[in-house]
Amino acid sequence: MNKISNCFLLFFTCYFVFTVNLSAQTKQHDTNFFSTVLNLNNGKTIKLTDLKNKVILLDFWYRGCLPCLKAIPYLIELQEEFKNDLVIIGINDMDTKNDVNDYYSYKKVNYLSTYKSDTNISKKLKISAFPTTVIINQNGEVVSAESGFQKGTFKKSLRKNIKKLIKENGHS
Repeated sequence: MNKISNCFLLFFTCYFVFTVNLSAQTKQHDTNFFSTVLNLNNGKTIKLTDLKNKVILLDFWYRGCLPCLKAIPYLIELQEEFKNDLVIIGINDMDTKNDVNDYYSYKKVNYLSTYKSDTNISKKLKISAFPTTVIINQNGEVVSAESGFQKGTFKKSLRKNIKKLIKENGHS
């Protein structure tokens, strides 16, 4: 029992440190990060500041990450479920635009992604675990950051956070 409680404590300590670090990073770089122009795989660009009044989910992923690929079908479902209130953007700093487009086409992904460019967002935000999902509320504040993929809890946890933010903002 002591081993289990130690593992549990270690997990939550790591989670807390990661979340606080990411939150501090994004708050420190609010003006830089949120106004960074993101090059999307559809050839367009976007800034997170352009997405006011939407919940934003950033999914840090790359094609060589098996847990990242396992998470994508769940993200597709979330984008479809909350299509009016949620914008999911894949953040991929490792794969080329063609690689991202090939995979997105193969999996019929219904949200956009960045691709390898001069702006390494993962490095900028000190993301070192993949996948990492970051939820940003309608006011541009980071409210959740989770790393890893657990089949039974991944979608449930994200869905709960997204629904709460949408409800707080007076929708659905």
